[in-house]
Amino acid sequence: MTATAVLPGGSPGPADDPELRWRTTAVQGRRAQYGIGGTGLPVVFLHGWGLGHRAYRSALRELMVCGCRVYAPSLPGFGGTADLPRGQRTIEGYATWVDAFLDTVGLIEPALVVGHSFGGGVATRLAFDRPQRVRYLVLVNSVGGGFRWTSSGRGVRQQSGVPAWASGFGLVRELMSGPDGYRVVEAMSADALGNLIRNPVALAEIGLLARFADLTAELAELGRRELPVLVLTSGDDGVIPLASFDALCAAIGTERTVLDGGHSWLLARPSAFAEVLENIVQIHADEDEAVGLTTTAEQLRRLLRHTTVPARSVKALVRGAAPLWLMSEPPAALAGDLALCHPPLAGGEVRAVARPSADAAVHRLTVVAADRPGLLADTAAAVAAEGLSVRSASAATWDDLALHAMTIRARGSVDWDALGERLRREVNGSERAAVRPRFRPTGPARVQLTGVAPGRSIVKVTAPDGLGLLESVARWLSDHGVSIEAARITTRAGTAVDTFLVRGAIDAGELANALSPARRRARSCPLGWWLHTR
Repeated sequence: MTATAVLPGGSPGPADDPELRWRTTAVQGRRAQYGIGGTGLPVVFLHGWGLGHRAYRSALRELMVCGCRVYAPSLPGFGGTADLPRGQRTIEGYATWVDAFLDTVGLIEPALVVGHSFGGGVATRLAFDRPQRVRYLVLVNSVGGGFRWTSSGRGVRQQSGVPAWASGFGLVRELMSGPDGYRVVEAMSADALGNLIRNPVALAEIGLLARFADLTAELAELGRRELPVLVLTSGDDGVIPLASFDALCAAIGTERTVLDGGHSWLLARPSAFAEVLENIVQIHADEDEAVGLTTTAEQLRRLLRHTTVPARSVKALVRGAAPLWLMSEPPAALAGDLALCHPPLAGGEVRAVARPSADAAVHRLTVVAADRPGLLADTAAAVAAEGLSVRSASAATWDDLALHAMTIRARGSVDWDALGERLRREVNGSERAAVRPRFRPTGPARVQLTGVAPGRSIVKVTAPDGLGLLESVARWLSDHGVSIEAARITTRAGTAVDTFLVRGAIDAGELANALSPARRRARSCPLGWWLHTR
């Protein structure tokens, strides 16, 4: 396998490990525990009373799959993080601690801040005190409304007038309510018991703090500042009643959004939590992308000045590249791929190069060939037939030229000559592999379809990763007369997120079912459309 033009200076390393990692640091001179992982839009997640960052690990991984860089601290007094001094155990004190934590981990840019239950109160105060920290606020079954219904239903009164056992009884009832209750108990077991044993006094103090929290004045001010805020609750919340939620909405001036489930629904159904937030994440990612595209194009032009590619060709390639491809990889990696596009291909030529990375098991494989229907599927098939796992990939087309790049992981040594020969046979269509590895779905796939222009759409496929998945998606599209103009493929925490810019009509449900186990009917996500229409 040879290349005619390659950038000097080596090759990009593998993508960041998408797993959620647990770390220890010092905040305000005291021990702090937190989870961190993913790449993309920064999201700060603040947990509920009695828990810590580990209880929400499934929900946090779902956010990572959505394309987020997640920061999830255990708040003081929980999950192994040292308690605050007694005089600082206020909502304001916790918000100040979060501000210091973000300084410690080096998060400077504004983040999407999500707070559940007690964490919602802390998130509200952080947005109020440190507006430069928060670009979007999401409150999930949050404290801070300061009101609830009386038992006789004659109106509302201060939460302090309701016995403390009432909220506790509501939580117990939720935990005993069928499969969702079991899943919540399973998630909470990672933190709740440890917190109770380590720090029962602080647990009780913070519970009272959450119970009496009234942040309606702060929320009203956030509304006047026009900070984007999404307030969510659930219809069967036995801890924070609907009237408290209504008070939050009234203070901000936003409409109510009530979902199914109990107080801790996001622990029981983390995928539903991700679906709710996915559109918000995408909107902010699009804003960042608009700024980043201009920068990326300029960086590509600058990097390609050091190659043999003529300036006129560079200009045409960069100008004709789809935004999805331009944002798929770091500029240095994209520039190395583009360098393979010159000189023009000879008839039937397939040009390929494999570059090593710092990890000996990971290589970046770039293939340039004449474009045709089914090309990406055949390229992916050749890689899968060699037993190679695709960690990430990108694809772009210009008229009759196609560029495919894959970051692949091999479990042993790779016969690059054999792979090169297989690629030439597959890509030229002269010979197809006699035996193809059959993709075996291990869980349901989700497909989201977004129209971007007449006849053109963005297709996003989220599914458990497996050998042959990329070929299966690309083959389905080709078999249904859909052409792929650009693609961005990522794998995070064992989940593949494949995004395609395509031309042609697609049945999202049919594609989802084709990629899901036979006995499990996958569905396309309706919440993206629903949130856009609010």
